[in-house]
Amino acid sequence: MLALTKGKYLGAVSRNVAANGVLIGMTEYQAGHDFSPMHYHENPHLSLVLKGTMSVRRKGFGETVQAVESCSFMRAGEVHQNFLHSAYGRNMNLELEPEFFRTYDINESQVTPQLVKDHPESTLLMLRLYKELMIGDDSLSDQVHIMLLSLADDWQHSSRSQAPHWVGQVRELLHDNWNKTVTLLDMAQAANVHPVTVSRYFTRYFGTGFGAYRRKLKVERAAAMISSSGRSLTEVSFACGFYDQSHFIRAFKSLTHMLPYELRSV
Repeated sequence: MLALTKGKYLGAVSRNVAANGVLIGMTEYQAGHDFSPMHYHENPHLSLVLKGTMSVRRKGFGETVQAVESCSFMRAGEVHQNFLHSAYGRNMNLELEPEFFRTYDINESQVTPQLVKDHPESTLLMLRLYKELMIGDDSLSDQVHIMLLSLADDWQHSSRSQAPHWVGQVRELLHDNWNKTVTLLDMAQAANVHPVTVSRYFTRYFGTGFGAYRRKLKVERAAAMISSSGRSLTEVSFACGFYDQSHFIRAFKSLTHMLPYELRSV
């Protein structure tokens, strides 16, 4: 089994920036190297696909599962395989060293791929970090740590809170219908609870209000479309349910600190 040490990836690493226990790397993949051998990394890392379409094949617990993932989390030692489904791919990786977890007393085992997948904030945070990397000022390390700690707080809250079963059903409904109208009654019926229950506890379990969460989902999907398709920004805007392009641009910039065309030009 191939083991990759600190800062090593199976694509061409074009840049590595150290940020006090977090190693930020840019990795490029070319056609002709459409899939990697099964491997694992010595450190956990977050990965965001900035250009192209990639899927991850994970091996564990007696089964192998492959899925397209624009933002993913790999635990230390997790065996997996990468597949490139486009002519070119470019990723940003945030490798989290033991020093990072020790410094802030974060339990690495509480962070799971599903937990990252369930939070649209994961993708949005990675885009904000990419913007900070491009600016590259002397506060980069602090900016990276502040953003990661904010996300880690969400992760740990989710793992500690023992959310009731209906929360997962509402989350699934919202994620599956991210570009459709979903009402309070729709959520209550899907979860088999009273609408008052959903309205009273939504912010507690989703970390933000209903409208803000829906916007995060739309911008997350818009970012994936921009990275993986040739659609114009106007087409992406309408496909993601924004009223007009100016509304789309405002929401995108507010949540990612980037303009849509900046991501298109990566």
